[in-house]
Amino acid sequence: MRRRTLTSASLGILAALMVCGCNQQPAKPELNLAEVKGTVTLDGKPASEVAVWFVPETGTPGNGAFGITTADGSYSLSVIGGDAGVAPGQYTVTFSKFMMKDGSPVPWGIQPESIGAKQSIPEVYVDASTSDMKAIVTDAGGTFDFDLSSKAAATPKPNQ
Repeated sequence: MRRRTLTSASLGILAALMVCGCNQQPAKPELNLAEVKGTVTLDGKPASEVAVWFVPETGTPGNGAFGITTADGSYSLSVIGGDAGVAPGQYTVTFSKFMMKDGSPVPWGIQPESIGAKQSIPEVYVDASTSDMKAIVTDAGGTFDFDLSSKAAATPKPNQ
């Protein structure tokens, strides 16, 4: 009985806040998005089904963008929410692809770590703090190709 009273009271307060406009959030500024596409290879061969992330560096607006490579290694970027492109600025680029132990892809909608899948991209490229892949996106956008090496090793960066 007490739980129902608390829930009803909580819903009443929430409704009152909505009516008075107390939950309004400031409008997000619209980002100008530039079309970005490219190709990812691993040791010179097309890298398929790789997640490509453009992680914004300090001063670059937005939350970055991502794409998934196709069988020929090509990708195009979209921001979270689905709009094509990425805001102009400076980015560190990261890459990720999980595989099952038998080499098969991870089933869609399943957390890779929860079923024992392993990262197939060298760790240096997976983390923005170690990836040396960079992109400077202008208002015109552009094509950014990346050739990853399976022999790449992370170089520790000094603490800043």
